[in-house]
Amino acid sequence: GILKLTGRGISLSSMVVAFLLFAAAAQAGPLDEGYAMERSGNLEGAAKFFCGYSQSNLSDKKWAPESLIKCARLLDSLTDGFTERAEKKCYWSGGGDPACMQREAAALNSQYGPGSFEYVHAIVYIPYTGVHYKVLMSKFSSSKYAQEADFYLLLRELVGHPDNILPKVKAYLARHPKGEWHRKGLLLWARVNEDVWYVHRKWSWVLFNYQISPEELLIRSEPYRQEALRTYKILMKDQKTFEGQAAAREYAILNDNRDDSAVYSIVNDSSPGTLAAWGIEAPQPQRPAEGASIPQSQIPQISNPKGSAAPSATPQDGEGYRQAPSVPKRWD
Repeated sequence: GILKLTGRGISLSSMVVAFLLFAAAAQAGPLDEGYAMERSGNLEGAAKFFCGYSQSNLSDKKWAPESLIKCARLLDSLTDGFTERAEKKCYWSGGGDPACMQREAAALNSQYGPGSFEYVHAIVYIPYTGVHYKVLMSKFSSSKYAQEADFYLLLRELVGHPDNILPKVKAYLARHPKGEWHRKGLLLWARVNEDVWYVHRKWSWVLFNYQISPEELLIRSEPYRQEALRTYKILMKDQKTFEGQAAAREYAILNDNRDDSAVYSIVNDSSPGTLAAWGIEAPQPQRPAEGASIPQSQIPQISNPKGSAAPSATPQDGEGYRQAPSVPKRWD
């Protein structure tokens, strides 16, 4: 029963080891390094890897779409941290310097690709533009990731008059008539209708120069609430899905004539939220330690105008309130 290591045995063993090493190498993919950095928590390094790979290997039909989607998800999740870092450098030392914020955005673009970030001075924020999603849509429209890209880009086009925004969502639903991304489109449809209900209920007295009665406001707003409730009920039929669970929570609040303190669309200071708000898994940077300062861009009132009561005003005060940030400019 003792195995004798003859010359032939050693040779066979060496061949087996060599074969196993070769097989392991053959299974390694070109994106493995990026995934390893992501698992270790080095999200910025992973983003640089995936963005760089897609930029250098855009003709790689097998791996470029995946690298683009990973790059986009990571940059979206890193946006708040990048803005906070820039704020500390450009504003927290005193004085404030918009040109400095522009330089910070340019520095990010030099690392992650042209047009990846832009500085929006009105809200002192450096958002991710979704440019890698745009490339994915234009170059790999038949990719399995294209529906996510289409949805993400739609989320960046939700400010404006409901007559312009709701048709965009309908068109998206027509492009994706079934499956997960149709469900996300339905959730968006419900949330946008709820936003319109909220805007009519809270702000129409401003938009119509106070020449509208509370009864008329109810007439104008209620159809949107009913449409949101109807859509939530459709999604609630399958509560195993993220969309069904979200719909159940939001239906209960809206059915009670309350709002959930989140505005995803229509008004200028609305926010579609993070990818997690739509059930899209993306790695998240570690949260700041307890007691750490929170950047202005993360203060809830900026992206959640429902959380603040509508200001009281008289007709004489109207012009000032007509320029309030929660009133959509294209309605004015």
